[in-house]
This record gives sequence, C-alpha cells and structure tokens, in this order.
Amino acid sequence: MSEAKARVEAWISKGGIPQTDVERRLIRRLPWLVDALDKHIIGDAERALLGLDHTVSPSLVPAERLRLAIAHYEGDQELDKAAMAELEAAFEGDPSLWIPAARLHASVNLGREAAARMTLSDQSLPYVFPGDVHPMMVDVLACGERVLPALHVDWVRKLTVWMSTVLILDCTALGMWFWPVLSVLDANKLKRPLVNLASQPLPSGGRGLAAGYAARLGLDGTALMEGSTELDQRILDLIFLGDAGA
Repeated sequence: MSEAKARVEAWISKGGIPQTDVERRLIRRLPWLVDALDKHIIGDAERALLGLDHTVSPSLVPAERLRLAIAHYEGDQELDKAAMAELEAAFEGDPSLWIPAARLHASVNLGREAAARMTLSDQSLPYVFPGDVHPMMVDVLACGERVLPALHVDWVRKLTVWMSTVLILDCTALGMWFWPVLSVLDANKLKRPLVNLASQPLPSGGRGLAAGYAARLGLDGTALMEGSTELDQRILDLIFLGDAGA
C-alpha cells in the first residue's frame, strides 16, 4: 500500500492531472489528493467529479449533464427524477452513456427499480449478440445490488455468467459499471472472464480497472497488468488506496 501511495504522490508532485473520469471518481475517495488538485482543476464537470465546488451552466449538452449527475449522485446530492428519466431515454442504445444514466434513474425512481426487479425475476435469459448490451443487462448494472440479493442463488449464478460478456465493454469504456454490483454477483463465475481479459486488447486504463475488480474479488490480477500503462497502474493504485481509506 505504501508503494501505491508513493507512486500517486510522485505523479502529483510532477504536476499530474487526471485525464479520465474513472481517475476523478476514484480520487474523490481520497481527500488529501482532492486537496492537492483543487487549484489545478478548472472544468465544472471535472471539479464536480472530484467533489469540488463548481458551477452548472443551463446550456450543458446531455453528455455533460450526465457527468454532473454522476458527480452529484456520488456526492449524495439529490437528483431530479424527471431529468434522470430524460437522460436514460436520450442515451438508450449507447451502453457507455445508457448504463450510467439508467443507474441514476433507478436511484431516484422506485418505479424504474420495480420494473428492473420484475424483469430480473423472470428466470429466462435472452440471446445477446457478442458485443451487444441487452436492456436486462442494463437493469443488472442499474440496480443489481438492491435486486439480486432477493433472487435465488442459482439464478444469480446464471445471470453472472450471462453478464460476464459485458466486462470487456466496461473495461474498454472505463465505465466502472460493475463497481457497485460485484458484491452481489457470483464471484466464482466472474473469475475466468476476468482472467481472460489478460489476453484481450484494452485501452490504457482498462487493465488497471480489470485488475481492481480482480482484487475486490480476492483474485491475483498480476497477469491482467502485463503490458500495462502508467494510467493502468494509477487506476489500480487509486482503487487500493480508496478501499484502504488511505
């Protein structure tokens, strides 16, 4: 853990600035690091994701509204139900935006959560073409931690296997989609898909996120970090430090 902190401190001392939202969201859990960045972050969404003071322009495009909404949600600020429903509808079909928008919508709309609960209670799995994301998969990632614990363990196991194909999309988008639901999925059924990511082409940062997932499941993520970049290592370090409250 001391090595992880030393690497992050060295990055900051050299003028390092987070370039991705996954970094900003992970840094938010580390107040000492947020303080160190305060004077160097200008953008409203970037400041919001770090938990810093920011302004909100009424002319924000939907994608920027989503980023701000994620920041407010992670800061336990109240979200508008109608606005979140509008965002989900706007992004349906684009997983990188649809999944986080659905999660925000389900967090403030009991009806949205109830609909997901009903869908996930119907124990039948539709076929999904490789690389596609089914609405039922979005439901798992939107509110799985509240829905899956009430379902039969065998069904959760099957859902986990079915959902594992989305891992590569998550690590490609640096979406952290699985972050809130790892604890309610079947960890044993995620091990092989995670390990298999070691042989998949991933963008910078994707290996660090995958290795962070592996660590949270008690797996050795060493192989996942082969060929990793500085961003991969930083994301993994930030996950370790945040989980440790360092």
